[in-house]
Amino acid sequence: MTNVDRKSAWLRDATAIALGLTIPAMVSGRAVLQGLAAVSLVAILIIAWQDQGIRRRAETAFRSRLGVAIFAAFAAMAISIPGSLEPLRSFDAWARTLVYIGGCVLFWAFLAEDTRARRLCHQALVVGALAGGILVIVAVAGFQLPLQFVKNEFGRLPSNWATQTPKAYASAMSCLIPVLIWLAWRYRAKWRALAGAAAVFGIAVIIGADNKSALAGLLAMVLAVCLAMALRNMSANGGRRGWAGARSWIAVALAAVVGILALVNFLPDPPPSTPVWTWIPSWLIDTHRQQIWHFTMSRIADAPWLGYGMNTIDRVAGADTILPGYKVQVLPSHPHNWILEVLAETGLIGFLPVILCLAWFIARHFLRHHATASRRALAHLSLAAVFWSSSLFNFSIWSSWWLITFFLLAAIIAAAPDDPAP
Repeated sequence: MTNVDRKSAWLRDATAIALGLTIPAMVSGRAVLQGLAAVSLVAILIIAWQDQGIRRRAETAFRSRLGVAIFAAFAAMAISIPGSLEPLRSFDAWARTLVYIGGCVLFWAFLAEDTRARRLCHQALVVGALAGGILVIVAVAGFQLPLQFVKNEFGRLPSNWATQTPKAYASAMSCLIPVLIWLAWRYRAKWRALAGAAAVFGIAVIIGADNKSALAGLLAMVLAVCLAMALRNMSANGGRRGWAGARSWIAVALAAVVGILALVNFLPDPPPSTPVWTWIPSWLIDTHRQQIWHFTMSRIADAPWLGYGMNTIDRVAGADTILPGYKVQVLPSHPHNWILEVLAETGLIGFLPVILCLAWFIARHFLRHHATASRRALAHLSLAAVFWSSSLFNFSIWSSWWLITFFLLAAIIAAAPDDPAP
């Protein structure tokens, strides 16, 4: 859409900026992120009502093969709702996840047709991520007042407040980092520098918050990129030159594994409880997480086909048992692993279609990058690697802010024109 025929210019600009600021707003808390997403959704519905192009794009996406596969997966998960431990709670998780997907499809359709809106969204995302990273790093360094003001938390705070309070934001930053690198790749001059600086601050936030699950996501991102680039190099160049290029990417992958594992070993560990698997170092998988996973796996066999209902695994008998000497529940809120969570709550009938959709998404972008060296496809792979790997260790997969983070960033990447690398 050109600047000449843009309708409701102020609303479009404001919506684009709000979309860019949504994920960085996590520095203020989950409510701010979700509030910005909700306001943006209302705005995009108003814009789409006036703009048939947005509606046509969204309808095409919903009818695409991937769109149909996603809805089929949700239909399979819905089968477990009537027999759920809490049907209304399960329906809420199911319905709002569908709303997030539908809303982000509308966001994609809006940004894809409007060059100005897309640029404003990218710039707001870069500035917001850089500002959030600076706030957290300054707080970790000892000057907490700016971050306290942003989070509206005053009074007597615990001594570790500056490192503990940004843990969730550090996870959001781990998803932002591949997008920031992709934006630095796309833009020139000051915006390249700002996006690169924001990515560096994002890594510093993750380390400063001692967020090991976010580090696992970054490692998965590096490994995914190295694999894609190595195979692409071998295919494009062949012979000795192709193998030489592949070996360099393999060396980067090995260096990343060694570096991340050393850093994870260096960061402080949670208080220990009784380990379940003695062959797993507690600094790699803490003992409480081992207890959570072991308990969840023990309950899957009791409801293997339909599970216990979405977002209800913490309601099963024994989940509130207190671990001896640890003063926490054996399963507090969720399993801290999206595979165990989906499998336990929706059974094999709900789990297998989800895995097939995810495999389809990853394979499509991997093959696209392999064939055309598409930077956009590589950004999608990087984001998926960070999100789904990090989700193996941290938040509930049904957490609103966490789902919005992935779906919205995927929509922002998909809305940009493709730009194959030379």
